[in-house]
Amino acid sequence: MRPIIMDFSGIYREEDFWKDQEPVWLDFRKLQGVNCYCTPEAEEAVKEKLRCLPVRGIHFLDSGNYHYLTKFWLEKIRTPFSLLVFDNHTDMQEAAFFGLLSCGSWAGEVLDACASLSHICVAGPPRKDFQEYKGKALEKLTGICREELEEKGEELLRKFLKTDPALPLYISIDKDILGKEDARTNWDQGELSLEQLLKWLELVFAERKVLAVDICGEDPPDTARPVSGGDLAVNDRTNRKILEFVKNRMEKQVILD
Repeated sequence: MRPIIMDFSGIYREEDFWKDQEPVWLDFRKLQGVNCYCTPEAEEAVKEKLRCLPVRGIHFLDSGNYHYLTKFWLEKIRTPFSLLVFDNHTDMQEAAFFGLLSCGSWAGEVLDACASLSHICVAGPPRKDFQEYKGKALEKLTGICREELEEKGEELLRKFLKTDPALPLYISIDKDILGKEDARTNWDQGELSLEQLLKWLELVFAERKVLAVDICGEDPPDTARPVSGGDLAVNDRTNRKILEFVKNRMEKQVILD
């Protein structure tokens, strides 16, 4: 199973986790209108490159600025499915910039408009962020807020997994849910450990058929704030651990199929 790497900032070229994996490499570094917000023209250009690629697999999406790419992958799914998002933010804000799709609005748009989506669970944001969701699809939403993660996270996750258990599950991971020991991102971060995240993913794979997993949350280079070697090493290590974990379990599910 070859991972798909969507390269917008160039940061993956500084990491090593993918170098023995023969990834499918999609180079978007010259594409305009994609950073945090996505213009219709850029959306069409990205979707054209995704058109012939299967949804099933492992997708690396660059930094959290491009988390809206999950929406493009989900739009390729034609049968009912469920969505599990690990993120320090709900990504369900109202579109703020001329109604453009953004990294902060994509999950809300999927929840409100994706006909194939049966249920979504978002785990990690603070309780107040869930209270700001203004959409009309609350019956499809399970929120596991940051305040509940430690004591009730597993219980609430198990409950979600029993919702439509026969449906395939798409998992989206923004590494900003993790603490600084396991991720360095360009957004504010939570405090979840990678060890705990992997334990929950183990539970997910045991309970549900996983269609695809995407990962974002890199710390891209910035002219005012160059990325340090230490930050790169942390993200590279975590990307490798997540990739190896997910690939192993997805390949086992394929064999069982």
